[in-house]
Amino acid sequence: MKRIYLSLFLFLIAVITIGCQAEESIQFEDAKLEQAIREELSKTNEKLTVSDIKNVKELDLSGHGITSLDGIEQFEALEVLSIADNDIRDFSILKKLHSLEEVNVTGNPNANQSEQLAILEELREQGIIVIGLQKTVVGRSDGPGGFLWKVENENTTVYLQGTIHVGKEELFPLNEKIEQAYLEADVVSPEIDIVGFDLIEMQSIMMSMGTYQDGTTIKDHISDALYKKLEEKLSEFGMPIHLIENYQPWLMAQTVESLLSLESDFIEGVDEYFLTRAHDDGKEIIPLEHPEDQFAIFANLSEEYQVEMLEASLDLTVEEYSEQIEALLDVYMEGNQEKLLEIAMEDNRAATEQDEAFMRALNDDRNDGMADKIIGFLEKGEDKTYFVMVGALHLVLEPNIISILEEKGYTVEPLL
Repeated sequence: MKRIYLSLFLFLIAVITIGCQAEESIQFEDAKLEQAIREELSKTNEKLTVSDIKNVKELDLSGHGITSLDGIEQFEALEVLSIADNDIRDFSILKKLHSLEEVNVTGNPNANQSEQLAILEELREQGIIVIGLQKTVVGRSDGPGGFLWKVENENTTVYLQGTIHVGKEELFPLNEKIEQAYLEADVVSPEIDIVGFDLIEMQSIMMSMGTYQDGTTIKDHISDALYKKLEEKLSEFGMPIHLIENYQPWLMAQTVESLLSLESDFIEGVDEYFLTRAHDDGKEIIPLEHPEDQFAIFANLSEEYQVEMLEASLDLTVEEYSEQIEALLDVYMEGNQEKLLEIAMEDNRAATEQDEAFMRALNDDRNDGMADKIIGFLEKGEDKTYFVMVGALHLVLEPNIISILEEKGYTVEPLL
């Protein structure tokens, strides 16, 4: 009997000893987490004990560069927690905080990655308020769109998403793989940031590169018959020609196509869809090109070739334009690369030297430049995910960005 009591006594001693040891010091895996907690509790140098934390109901640990929450589960009374603007890698430990009512995860890049997002959504389902999750657009597994690839280098991931610059309601949300790639991204990288640009600056660049500066007008550079055709086309859209008579033929052609698009029922394209969200979500945006680079492709064309472009735009009716874009959208929504190439290369006449030079400038040269920028992302050695958006043809028309990356030794994985 004495031995039983002795055993019990020794067991209690062991428990009490363990308890005293726990009381002596609480440990955290992440030194930055511990430092943030110490600052919150005003316990800078003293040991942290269970008694120090057992009644703590609120903690603000924002902006300390914390990567791991291991140890936070010891705050059994914790109800409100802010871990905003850190770099938390795993939120699963929050499920062990049984008194938790609210958590703020704003500014944690990993919070919207699929695995971590599922954990935080589970907390929401349990009635916990989760602040800072981006607006989630899940998409469907059979949703529209394709043209998605992935390339990785060490801790850096780059998603390559082919886009189309016009859209329609049924295009959005896109396939869930595309939507998820966007959510995972720390950085969104379009050709041009068409949402965040300075409109006045953009107009100034366009005017300097696309208008006559010598006092002449479009009438001095095209035939009388073509001028009359242009005047009639613009009048159909309620646009007096004298308002834009100093436009060069390439800019006039672009204007006509823009007017055709406005008369159709099309909406924002894939680029604008994601860029609008990126600005709202506070994602970093790094354009691959400058506006003047794109304008220069057209401004450097011979006047003869510019006039041909203008003639082609004037031959289009709103109905014909709509049919062409609808066909292109259907192919894009199917994710059909071969059909997209067929449409892009469809032409009844043989390509001229000027055609070939234009395509080199429009596709080949730009692909080299954009691929270089993407390689720069991959070689930075940062633990970041990039969502790169370029016109779909830049990813399928040779020499395309994917083939250039592969030639440089990168493995590019098709996802859709």
